[in-house]
Amino acid sequence: MGHQTGCETLRTRTPVTIKGIRDGLVFILHDECSLDEILEDLEEKVNGTHRQLLAGPIIKVTIQTGGRKFSAEQEAKVRKKLSSHGNLIIQEFQSAWDAMIQLPKPSQRVHYGTVRSGQVIEHDGDVVVIGDINPGGQVLATGDIFVMGTLRGMAHAGCKGNEEAVIAAVFFQPSQLRIHDVISRAPDTGETQPLETEMEFAYLRERQMAVDKLSHLYSIRARD
Repeated sequence: MGHQTGCETLRTRTPVTIKGIRDGLVFILHDECSLDEILEDLEEKVNGTHRQLLAGPIIKVTIQTGGRKFSAEQEAKVRKKLSSHGNLIIQEFQSAWDAMIQLPKPSQRVHYGTVRSGQVIEHDGDVVVIGDINPGGQVLATGDIFVMGTLRGMAHAGCKGNEEAVIAAVFFQPSQLRIHDVISRAPDTGETQPLETEMEFAYLRERQMAVDKLSHLYSIRARD
């Protein structure tokens, strides 16, 4: 039996996951897969299993690389794979490290995979989740929380009194957000909110929960 590497050992994972959002598509590249595995899966999807889905008018594409930063050469290889579909326009490459402002921080914990219902992740510092937080899942951090996926569960940042902590996610559909002692619950309508292509973050503004584009985080913290 041959030696398995990368994401071959993760039977529930695939190198490339494609999600539809309001403004286009997100290609999520599993960060425990090699680039060769990702390129092979891209080839299979764009020219095979997903060919009909990806055909048609112009589609904006965001590439999420998870917990690793792609070099210009690696990005070029991904672009080349998608170039066979002239209607697929890559808007940007996003990584967890792009999302986080490089300021002096306490210790950081990176959790790979989905935080499932009943699972609780607690950490004295910042938490980065490379995956989703499902309903019933909880993440508590004394610092910031970054979710490189969909936040559907509960996230509590600044849980020991840090009012400047933030909660960021690619897709915001939380059951509950907490920063310090301020709580924001999901609306009771049961309707799915439109998804954005750019990561957003929640923060406290005059003791009220506010949400903004993650690209504005630096300017907000600079004012503080």
